[in-house]
Amino acid sequence: MDKELKERLEAFKAHRNRIMGRLLSRAFRIVVDVSSQKLAESGHESYRLGHLVLMVHIDLDGSTINELAAVLGITKQAVSKIVKELQEQGYVETEKHPDDARSVLVKITNKGARFTLEWQSCTKVVDRKFEEILGAERLEILKDILVDLADYHENKIKEELTEASEGRRTQWLEILQQKTVNYPLQSVPKGDKKK
Repeated sequence: MDKELKERLEAFKAHRNRIMGRLLSRAFRIVVDVSSQKLAESGHESYRLGHLVLMVHIDLDGSTINELAAVLGITKQAVSKIVKELQEQGYVETEKHPDDARSVLVKITNKGARFTLEWQSCTKVVDRKFEEILGAERLEILKDILVDLADYHENKIKEELTEASEGRRTQWLEILQQKTVNYPLQSVPKGDKKK
């Protein structure tokens, strides 16, 4: 490696802990670790982030696969796959839609409701952890900034999807599907649980 390239690479590496993606990833790791610990202690050891994302979007009276796909911005096939996994674990049940025989209604079971409420308690634990580190005021500022960033990005995606060709729309949906379905939370090994 030549000297100039090496110096530039050293300068980059000296500041890599200030790279936004790395910072967000490291902070998200805290969320995943704290949540995984809490959910594992509650008996929920076989789950993925996609499961949680879908569960919080199911209406109390049930939602169709199409409704869930639309609200999540992923394909019906991806939603069906997640629903099947959740159904096998007893978190949801499906039934024919009373008004449309072609549609399946996805409903949360008692086990699924408890799981969702455990997730809610995880978010409170995570907030307390971040508040210990940052203080209440800085935590609220951080949340406001992240909401602004996420809303801006999601609105840009919606605009692009609205204006995009069918091929581009399909590409975006595949990307969103991968991000939602394939990011597993890490279960805590039974021996590593903290009491």
